[in-house]
Amino acid sequence: MSPKIYCCEDVRSVRRLYADLLALPHGSLPIVDLLRRQADLLLRAHRSADGAVTPIIRSWHPRLVGCSVEQVFASELSLQDMLETVAREHGFSDWSQVDALDDDRADPMFETAVDAVLAGDIETLRSLFNRSAGLPTQRSRYGHRSTLLHYVGANGVETHRQVVPMNLAEVTRVLLQAGADADAGAEMYGGGCTALMLLRSSAHPKQAGLVDRVAELLEDASPG
Repeated sequence: MSPKIYCCEDVRSVRRLYADLLALPHGSLPIVDLLRRQADLLLRAHRSADGAVTPIIRSWHPRLVGCSVEQVFASELSLQDMLETVAREHGFSDWSQVDALDDDRADPMFETAVDAVLAGDIETLRSLFNRSAGLPTQRSRYGHRSTLLHYVGANGVETHRQVVPMNLAEVTRVLLQAGADADAGAEMYGGGCTALMLLRSSAHPKQAGLVDRVAELLEDASPG
């Protein structure tokens, strides 16, 4: 039986908005094209006053971080606004960094492993690790440069991926046993963010009631 997944309403709405894109095979589009399509969906959602746009705008738009929902929809936003927003959401400083990627694509095996982490799918994770011993320390090709362990924190990564499997502690243990580095830093929020830092500052694991159990594992794995 698959583990239950904690997913708040905001994240659920974003996943609904991106449903067609999320159904595409990983790596089937260059990153620049994938993020451009996300930006286009955000612009359409904003123009139709679809509330699914608000979690991303309020978290990542250069001028509207922390603003009210009313301010989001009162603002005149262009496609460029949305491009800058999705770039920042994925850990890039601005859209020019995304544009410079040319034909670079996300690594399908890494992205499949991220999906397994977020689904609490231990069997798939172990199978992937058997196929690629370097996967536990590999980094995302998005600007935040997260490892698989960073996704445990459900924070600072793609909004639609900020979900928490209820077997998160077991997932974390499997990642660490496979060689994941608890002290590895990622580039969101100015850089240097460890999985533990993300975990402790994220609302999602807290609301799922899993912070203490996972934090203990990460602390024990950190030589510092």
